[in-house]
Amino acid sequence: MRASPEALALREQLASVTDPLVLLEGLFLHSPVPYAIFDAQGHCRLHNPAYAAMFGSVPPPEYSLFRDELVAKLGLDVLLRRAFAGETVQTPVIWYDVKELRHVDVKEAHRIAIACTCFPLASSGGEVSHIALAYKDVTAELAAREAEQLERRRLYQLLTQAPVAINLLRGPDLRFEFANPLLQTLMGGRELVGRTLLEAIPDIAPELVSLYRGVLETGERVVAHEYPMVLDYAGRGQVETRYWNLLYEPLRDERGRVDGLVTFAFEVTEQVLARQAVESQHRWLEAVLDLMPMPVVMADPGTGDLTFSNAAADRLHGVSIPTRVPASDYGELFHITDLAGQRLRAEELPSARAARGEKLEGLEVVWHTHGGEFVLSISSEMLPAMHGHPAVTVLPFLDITRLKTVEQRLQDAIRVRDEFLSVASHELKTPLTVLGLRLQAFARAALADPGSAWALRHGREVQGMLRQVMRLADLVNGLLDVSRIGTGRLRLEYEQVDLLALVQEVVARFQPEAERAECEVEVSGVESAPGLWDRMRLEQVVTNLVSNALKYGAGRPVRVLVERDEARARLVVRDEGIGISAEAQARIFHKFERAVSERNYGGLGLGLYVARTLVEAMEGVIRVDSQPGEGATFTMELPLRPSEPAVAVAAKSLAS
Repeated sequence: MRASPEALALREQLASVTDPLVLLEGLFLHSPVPYAIFDAQGHCRLHNPAYAAMFGSVPPPEYSLFRDELVAKLGLDVLLRRAFAGETVQTPVIWYDVKELRHVDVKEAHRIAIACTCFPLASSGGEVSHIALAYKDVTAELAAREAEQLERRRLYQLLTQAPVAINLLRGPDLRFEFANPLLQTLMGGRELVGRTLLEAIPDIAPELVSLYRGVLETGERVVAHEYPMVLDYAGRGQVETRYWNLLYEPLRDERGRVDGLVTFAFEVTEQVLARQAVESQHRWLEAVLDLMPMPVVMADPGTGDLTFSNAAADRLHGVSIPTRVPASDYGELFHITDLAGQRLRAEELPSARAARGEKLEGLEVVWHTHGGEFVLSISSEMLPAMHGHPAVTVLPFLDITRLKTVEQRLQDAIRVRDEFLSVASHELKTPLTVLGLRLQAFARAALADPGSAWALRHGREVQGMLRQVMRLADLVNGLLDVSRIGTGRLRLEYEQVDLLALVQEVVARFQPEAERAECEVEVSGVESAPGLWDRMRLEQVVTNLVSNALKYGAGRPVRVLVERDEARARLVVRDEGIGISAEAQARIFHKFERAVSERNYGGLGLGLYVARTLVEAMEGVIRVDSQPGEGATFTMELPLRPSEPAVAVAAKSLAS
């Protein structure tokens, strides 16, 4: 075979070199390109240092290209034989790891990506006895390309599996380049990719198309919240409205020009409809509350800020109650005082107290408004978060201005009545006292000479008149005590008193009345029961109890028991008379209350009321136990010493 012109020219050039072998040797050894020369059996006969550096090892003597499992697996042995046939060939890029070879044993080697150029080496006779392989290490490029492809696959997988509708539009005609499966499902399976926006979705709203074009023109991101899109989503001719959160992100080419956009769409229809339902319920509730005649406000339980006021509350205020003002300003905004006229600070207002968790029940304040001054009774209730509504503090309040006015008038009337009773009692007591003294003088005169004509004629009448005057005096004294209690002028004077001795004195005084009522009065108990009490008032209580027992237990015995322990004294008065019903027992200790008809039993119904008031003033209790027809048992208990007086004799005021 004749040498080619290029080979002849190279030979001539090498002939001019003093030592061409050294030149070629240096070129082969120092070339940065890895080289290896293989014979016809595929054994490596020559390789340069760049080859060893790239592979991490050199081919052992038993290695052969034609026994290389990787070469055979990739079909490269065909290309190598073409090189031995005189053809220069280029292999594709492959991953190559010598350690994977089975016909050789190599411990140290690199896994690399390579591309080879195989060219024949012919002898002077033209026969190809060897081939040369020039290697290119493309590991970094291939790894980067594979990583990029992996990222692309991951990104594609993310976009296709994302629970968000995603599409990519390119060009001024907004052509679909990508649409993930969720978007295609939401669009009723329409064909999207490859078609323009208007071709794929002809029923899309013009304003939405304008949003797309605006992103292309301005290159600025657009975000739309709860955007209503009216479409035939299923493609069946049924138009419906769905709500979306939309994000339009511009896409730029390598020169930074906007050539498309990507859209992320989150459907929020359920959330919007749920919120609208809650808002509708809220508006309905506000309308209902506005129809209520009772003023109601609502406050945030965390801050105390007012969030709602109904029409009745606004009317009371004179203008609409502001709900966009921080609670810290309420002290100046609302003029609210207590009943004593002291203005409440912001932290003392009912809304602030309720927000701190305090439960208000009938708190009375005075609200100074544009329409006047109103006395309010305010309550509060905490409603927890429920059914989509946040927690709220509800404060209903009553306008009790008229009630307070009536109450004041009633108090004034009661005060006038008590003053009248006091004056009338005093005015009646003076002539009754004089009359009683005169009758007592007549009674003594009759007793001094019982056989005289005057005594025989008028003695019994004088005794009857004296009893009536004393009864009338008791009634007047009862009215006087009631007036003193009502006006707070009844005072207690404490002193050492023996309860047993006092009871015996009262019973002895009632002996004539007991004989007339045919009642036997029996006193029993301890030998003495000393304590610190008001003698006159305690005697008044005992007198009332014994008098009642004789009145309602006539004809049967009355038993009086006096007991004492370390701290208390007890008086029990038991009769066997008509008894008291359970309904009457609840009211007989009140003013002007009676358990029986006044036609059968006289009196004003004040005795037990006065007795209860006096006993409670001395820090004791009085109660009754009775059944109709089985008599009644009245029990009084008193502490041996009062808890309040600082000295043995102290004064104490009573109020109704």
